[in-house]
Amino acid sequence: MFNFSSKLRILLLTIALLAAQAGIAIPQAQVASAAINGLGQKPYMGWSSYSMQVYSGSTPFITAAQIKAQSDAMHATLQSHGYEYINIDAGWNGSMDGYGRPVPSTTLYPNGFQDVIDYVHNNGQKIGIYLIPGLSKDAYNANLPIYGTTSCHMQDIAVQPLTTSDYWNIGYKINFSNPCAQSYINSIADLIASWGIDFVKFDSVTPGSGHNDTSIDARDDVKAWATALAPHGIWFELSWALDHSYVDYWKKYANGWRVDWDVEAYQPGVKLTEWNNIARLFPDAEVWWRDARPGGWNDFDSLNVGNGAMDGLTQDERRTAMTLWSMSSAQLYTGNDLTNLDSFGIGLLTNDEVIAVNQAGRPAHPVSTATNQQVWYANNGDGSYTVALFNLGSAAATVTANWSDIGLYGSATVRDLWTHSDLGTYATGYSSVNLAPHASRMLRVVSNGGANVVNDDDTGISYTGSWQRSWNRGLGDFKDDVHYTQTNGDYFEFAFNGTGIDLYTEKDSSQGNVDIYVDGVLKQTVSTYNATRQTQQKVYSASGLANGVHTLKAVKKTGTYMLLDKLSYNIAAPIEVNDTDASITYSGSWSTSTARGFGDYHDDVHYTMTNNDYFQYAFNGTGVDLVTEKDSSQGNIDIYVDGVFKQTVSTYNATRLAQQTVYSIRGLTSGSHTIKGVKKSGTYMLLDKLSVRSSRIQLNNTDAGITYSGSWSLSASRGYGDYNDDVQFTAANNDYMQYTFNGTGIELLGEKASDQGNIDIYIDNVLQTTVNTYNATRLVNQPIYSTSGLAAGTHTIKAVKKDGHVHAGGFAARDGVTY
Repeated sequence: MFNFSSKLRILLLTIALLAAQAGIAIPQAQVASAAINGLGQKPYMGWSSYSMQVYSGSTPFITAAQIKAQSDAMHATLQSHGYEYINIDAGWNGSMDGYGRPVPSTTLYPNGFQDVIDYVHNNGQKIGIYLIPGLSKDAYNANLPIYGTTSCHMQDIAVQPLTTSDYWNIGYKINFSNPCAQSYINSIADLIASWGIDFVKFDSVTPGSGHNDTSIDARDDVKAWATALAPHGIWFELSWALDHSYVDYWKKYANGWRVDWDVEAYQPGVKLTEWNNIARLFPDAEVWWRDARPGGWNDFDSLNVGNGAMDGLTQDERRTAMTLWSMSSAQLYTGNDLTNLDSFGIGLLTNDEVIAVNQAGRPAHPVSTATNQQVWYANNGDGSYTVALFNLGSAAATVTANWSDIGLYGSATVRDLWTHSDLGTYATGYSSVNLAPHASRMLRVVSNGGANVVNDDDTGISYTGSWQRSWNRGLGDFKDDVHYTQTNGDYFEFAFNGTGIDLYTEKDSSQGNVDIYVDGVLKQTVSTYNATRQTQQKVYSASGLANGVHTLKAVKKTGTYMLLDKLSYNIAAPIEVNDTDASITYSGSWSTSTARGFGDYHDDVHYTMTNNDYFQYAFNGTGVDLVTEKDSSQGNIDIYVDGVFKQTVSTYNATRLAQQTVYSIRGLTSGSHTIKGVKKSGTYMLLDKLSVRSSRIQLNNTDAGITYSGSWSLSASRGYGDYNDDVQFTAANNDYMQYTFNGTGIELLGEKASDQGNIDIYIDNVLQTTVNTYNATRLVNQPIYSTSGLAAGTHTIKAVKKDGHVHAGGFAARDGVTY
């Protein structure tokens, strides 16, 4: 800490002496289990007292009454959204016992500190306290005994000559080469655990805390406290402005670490924080993002966005702070007075779509920080990306996310997480025009099918062994960096949701063989040896996987080095089912509205004005999205999946919004399911489309894997309702299209019209049937031919024009097919 806080904390941490008591035998020191304490799987969420302690000035803010009030306010407003920690900063202790252990203040807690702890726990929350490295000078001078030992005393464990242990020179440095030192730390950890403490903020940790060198080195304290707290399941958080040079040490022993100085403005009664203290965290996030993952997270300090009159930030700046914390998977704890949040602040702190990004634990990183207009993104491993657009400048500006910059190749749908609105489909990127100064947008970008590239430093990749990162190599690697190891048996793993994956690395004379596993099964041993260096080499490719979750694992087998440069995994397009699809059942007085011009899928919707009317759709897959309009004339819909009520969703909005995803479910068992939507309220209920996620893979007629023989042409932007609004067509008899797939069945989709005729269908070069595509009126997206029950493996479908004026169509894989 700094500014007046140094004086404040010296005062708050000074403790008096009590009479010494007799000791007992020394227990065995425990081995540190690092941050492997069962905690830190997600960034913690809660509240910290220090910002209000500063804001309140000389008025104590951590009294029993205040802590209980904050606990009650969290319980009422924030707890249902995941907030659970009530953390008390410096000043909670009033003295020490005869063994140099802290005793809580009797002034702040006249009914005892245990009363406060129990109150917080009874509210279903966890409670934390504040500690610092070192040994009390008073305890040293009195040479107090160490609890649980027979002969250990304070003067036995102090470094000689006496040396300061912390930024403020409050205590003496401990000599942890003496086993009595660990016994002392254990005695305090055991004591606070017996009270029910769930969290420890460990402050003035060095290197860091104003001393980015080893002149004051608290690493031994960190290890000792991690060792002592681990058996009790107490979250261990380090503070402040930790030196990144020692990040591996912090990651080994802690669940979190502060990356910068205090966020507070140190203007009591004026403001909690200020914009400059938020803006300086962007370069910190760029340095630290690779280090955050389950087990330990980057701590950005208190998120003071809950009350505009106190925060010291504009509304745009408050939203930008929440966006940065969430995108970075930083611990989500606020420093506001929870009893005095405004409606805007509550909206920020309780936006569940934004919170979900934070809790997903995929820290974002920037495309570039060369300007104040910045794009930050995280690849979620399932074909979706979380993208934030920031304007850190002082004037309005346009900020653009190009899909190729974030590793996405193909079109994608975009959703605004702050407004809960779907913004549409964009081919190459998305721009926020005239984004206000210090403002931001937070988006969910979902691939519509295609390749997704992941760099070697992506936090979704898990490295086991002695891996290191090499960057600024100038050798032509993707993003100019690689991960490498020299130890046989070291490996990396990557979980993804898709149908295939490619592994890229260098080839070089120093490299050897790599064993490749997919879903735990050894697939092959690949060689990465070459007499000369070759960069961005694809050494392994898997395709034809079932559309779902898979894991790639690569294990170093031989050679001096094994490298990873990048991965590219393939996403299957969702199956889009328009409201006019014959498989959708409508019950009640439904009508169709077409040529609306509002941006609906295929420019049409089904609608009803009668409560309890419903639609129902049976699908084969693992998930489905319900897409409709939102409008002031619309209300609530009850959603059922497989006959079980799931939730009531609102389709109301003050203005019209087209193609809005109002309900989504994932993780269903692969197989047959039913979704049902029942009108509950509002003037209208609309259905625009359903989007199905399944093992079924749908390909457009333009897919590169489809072979066309003869005089085929492409007709696009037709406006008839075709899949992707285009078809390939030919007028010449005996022209054909052919496609090779890996699966157990396939379906051919096309139009039926008065100018079309018969098609011969071959499977694996054997004529199966002749199908008729004639119809007096045009019918689009029609199943022309389907087959299932093929032997698992590779097959070929061939469709040959036999007669009629035109043949037009595309392909869709049937249930269970993978290729």
